Amino acid sequence: MEIEEHVMEPMPQALNPHNKPKNKLHGKVALITGGDIGIGRAICYSFALEGASIAFTYLKGFKIVDAKDPIAISTDVGYDENCRKVVDEVVNNFGTIDILVNNASERHMANSIKEITADRLQRVFRTNIFSHFFMTRSLKPMYFLFYF
Repeated sequence: MEIEEHVMEPMPQALNPHNKPKNKLHGKVALITGGDIGIGRAICYSFALEGASIAFTYLKGFKIVDAKDPIAISTDVGYDENCRKVVDEVVNNFGTIDILVNNASERHMANSIKEITADRLQRVFRTNIFSHFFMTRSLKPMYFLFYF
C-alpha cells in the first residue's frame, strides 16, 4: 500500500499569531484520528494550546506531530478491533475521552475510474467511512454511562 502526503503550496498557517489561547479545553481529553499530518495535526496543536490532553492515531511511519505530551498511537483505524484498542489505551492513560475528532482519511489520485481497483476502493472506505463509525461506536458504552 502506497500512501502519499501531498505538499500544499503555500503551506497553511495552522496557528494565528494574533490569537491568544484562553484555556477553553483545560482538563479535557481529546482523541484525534489522523492527528499526525495536515488538518489533524493542526487540530492537535490548537487543542493542546487551549489546554487539552491529546491522544492521536497515525499510520505507522507517519508520526511527526509534537503537541504537548500527546499519546501517539500507531494503528489502522479502519478496523473495529483497532478502534476499541485505541479507546481502551486512551481511557487507561487519561481516565476518559471528552472530545473525539474523526479526522483520519485517505485519498488516491487516479486519472480514470478504471484505475480504481476494488481493493483501493475498500481501503478508502475503511479509512474515510468505516473508521468514523467504529471509533464512535467504541466510545458509546462510556457515554451511555455518563449521558443517558
